[in-house]
Amino acid sequence: MMLRQPCSWRMIIRTVTVIGLAIVTACASAPTRFYTLGTDAQPRITSSTASPSFRIEVRPVKVPTAVARSQLVVQINAAQVQVLEDDRWASSLPDEIRDALIARVNQQAGAPGAGTVAHGEDVPVYQIAVDVQRFESWPGSHVLIDVVWTVRTSADVETLTCHSAVREPVSDGYQALVGGHRRAIGVVAAQIAKVVRASAASATDSPLRFTGAAGKAAKGISCPHAADGAQAAADSAIAPLEE
Repeated sequence: MMLRQPCSWRMIIRTVTVIGLAIVTACASAPTRFYTLGTDAQPRITSSTASPSFRIEVRPVKVPTAVARSQLVVQINAAQVQVLEDDRWASSLPDEIRDALIARVNQQAGAPGAGTVAHGEDVPVYQIAVDVQRFESWPGSHVLIDVVWTVRTSADVETLTCHSAVREPVSDGYQALVGGHRRAIGVVAAQIAKVVRASAASATDSPLRFTGAAGKAAKGISCPHAADGAQAAADSAIAPLEE
């Protein structure tokens, strides 16, 4: 008759420890992924100036409360979203959008960099305010950015108020979602840059005044059509970088 060896407490503790380490290792094996809306390369400057004569300031961006978090938020259906704990923005979403707009609008409007023109110089400052109404991410389908934005100069009280709604198709994967949002923001930036360029060109002859409520400026400057921004964004995406 074979006698069973009693389990020692040492064996039990060793077994529990091994199981615990396996659980901890499994939990630690899912790294957090960080994404940014910043640009990989500078878009082509569509209008260059030998002597920069204006500056651009983008105010802090407003976003819906539901997406104002570090995690990516994706749509499951029209009434349900999912917060992704392991997929996050590199900085807060409002800052990501603002930084992307600052870079793209300055590049496409032909404005100097932040350190190129001293704040004390007597140049017009175009102040841009952005209020994101909708920021939706539909995996494997599309992204949607719905934005109300305004442009005014530091010397004026009137503003030009415009509305941009951009929908970009995306493939599967969260990286594709972020890429779709980057393209959509590029369209909005191209529309803003078009207004700034037109305003700066008009202000060369005489002071510019916006008629905020009508959405038009005194010299025929109005909100761009959606196709204008889409084409500009497409051009900058395929254009080679200038030396």
